[in-house]
Amino acid sequence: MSWLYVAGVVYGLTAFFLVAMTYLEGLQAHAAWNMYRVAGLLVCIFWPILFLYLMLRMASKRRIPER
Repeated sequence: MSWLYVAGVVYGLTAFFLVAMTYLEGLQAHAAWNMYRVAGLLVCIFWPILFLYLMLRMASKRRIPER
């Protein structure tokens, strides 16, 4: 099993969980289906990519002390 497969499954489960929680929150609030609610559901799918990008970016800019 490839690490890419495992990463894809973890990413998919995370995105599904976030979409489900956002959807249930909208149901509980009796929110209308408008552009903002749909955009919120779409953001749930893409934010883990942004998070990983920012973490890798921060890690690459960390300075390693010279001895």
